[in-house]
Amino acid sequence: MKPSVLENTQLNVPDRVLLIGITSSLLAIAIGPLVPDFLRGGTLVLIAIGLIWRVAVTKNPRTLQNLPFWPLLIVTVGVLPSLLNSTNVVASQETLSFLPIGFALFLGICIEGRSGYRIIALTALAAVFLISIEGVFQYFFTNGSFSGRSMAGNRVRSSMPHPNDIAIIPMLLPIAVVGIRSIPRRIALTIGSALVPLVVFTVATSWSRNTWIGLLVTSLALAVWKSGLIRIAVVTGFILAVGIVVLNMADIQNRLISLADPTNDGRIGLWLAAMTMFIDHPFTGIGAGTFGYEYPTYVAMVSLPTGYVAESGFIPWAHNVYLEILAEYGIPGFLAYAIVTTWIIGKLGLLAVRSRGTTEDENTSQAAQWRLALLISWLAVLVMAMFDLTFYKHWVVYIYWMLLGLSFSVCAHGQAQKLRSEMPSPPG
Repeated sequence: MKPSVLENTQLNVPDRVLLIGITSSLLAIAIGPLVPDFLRGGTLVLIAIGLIWRVAVTKNPRTLQNLPFWPLLIVTVGVLPSLLNSTNVVASQETLSFLPIGFALFLGICIEGRSGYRIIALTALAAVFLISIEGVFQYFFTNGSFSGRSMAGNRVRSSMPHPNDIAIIPMLLPIAVVGIRSIPRRIALTIGSALVPLVVFTVATSWSRNTWIGLLVTSLALAVWKSGLIRIAVVTGFILAVGIVVLNMADIQNRLISLADPTNDGRIGLWLAAMTMFIDHPFTGIGAGTFGYEYPTYVAMVSLPTGYVAESGFIPWAHNVYLEILAEYGIPGFLAYAIVTTWIIGKLGLLAVRSRGTTEDENTSQAAQWRLALLISWLAVLVMAMFDLTFYKHWVVYIYWMLLGLSFSVCAHGQAQKLRSEMPSPPG
């Protein structure tokens, strides 16, 4: 197959180390406990080594000057008050200790640029496939095939720590679609045909309402974006989902009833407690990673709906990223993440709109695919962030900074293309 114009096939050693670190760390998330902790840590170390090595050997100072350091600066400034005024400094240090890895991942993807797009897309495809096939195997045989994990009660969790963590699938699925489109058509049809039922079955049997919503958002967006086979795949997936509903009517009814009656949802108490924490500490928050320690105290203080019984005990996160950031980081942290995320999503959307109707070569076409795929991934993240995602989990931090790095890189590439197209042609 002809290499993509977006792909630089001449990768030097630092680039290879960096890409190996990025791809192996993402696969380590998908494989789960099969990877020992020291190897998992080793994949992250490779990212740092590759980034430092790449910076050290670069011969073009503009490469470093053009790197977007401002998101890292804004987030650092935003989260520092929560660390300095934390109600549990040790918990905050443990939570924020993964943030430098996120920074390194972000810069690594930005410095790699288009040379790593296809490799990362294929890795995302492999990750989604592994998580999905493990989930199906786990459902039918109780224990997973390679993760060693069993079902969480009647809920599939695949290779992830908790069934709600299956939310990683809707996040990565749009990027996986780009990966499918980068391989020969026959292989793509085979993989795509197998992937749809695996994904739908795993997501459905996780009984994670948050993940259901995420997959619905992603599937509808993909169906609008892509025609033909993608739409057929989405319809097939929903038919399969209906079949699963019929087989597990009691479970599905219980989950849907809990959605229809929010007063039975433990999240209400968590959200009210988080809002009270923010009101008490609006400018510093209570400290990163401290929600679970403060929750019992605050939930006892809030006015709950009549007849509502709040969750008790240690619950580590607020089950809403927006409220979690407000409660733990205060206004500075919330504004930091809001500015960075809103800016890049707006930039992706603006480039997507501007590119419509333009003449597309292979390079431009694939750049447009990446912009739309990332917009769909961000849409899934923003929706699911209202119900369960948390920066308390390292894999969420990893995916956030990976998406941010890919988005900044794709936007920089699109901006460079725009400038080249606006340059006057040399006199003939």
